[in-house]
Amino acid sequence: MDPMVAHLDGMAKEIRDILTYYMLNHSCIEARKPYDEIWCMGPEGDRYYEDMDSRGQKLQTFLKEEYGLFYSTLLSLVVGSPEEVMTRLSKANTVISRTIEHKLTFAESSKQGLEWALKALDEQLKILHEAIPD
Repeated sequence: MDPMVAHLDGMAKEIRDILTYYMLNHSCIEARKPYDEIWCMGPEGDRYYEDMDSRGQKLQTFLKEEYGLFYSTLLSLVVGSPEEVMTRLSKANTVISRTIEHKLTFAESSKQGLEWALKALDEQLKILHEAIPD
């Protein structure tokens, strides 16, 4: 196996573990309430995340950096792939990044948001292994 692919597999496992802890322990998604003064409804979603404590904010910062490094390395390995593949990578990146950054979402719970993000991470790894077979 290519050493960079093995390295990215290890990074993905670390991201998966920390993201799971982060989303289940430092994340709470709130539905829009009828008495909210401002409703946000758009392509980003109609639910919002509650504010995090300082530990959650530190994990968020770490995840942003770690995932950013993972994604940029992944892109460098699949450069020249067909446009359809790059679109799949980009869509998965959007899901993961928005989950980490606690942007508006359509997920009904943190657990559902986590499931979507982990599925997107699996999609990225699948693309990597298709682009660089063993």
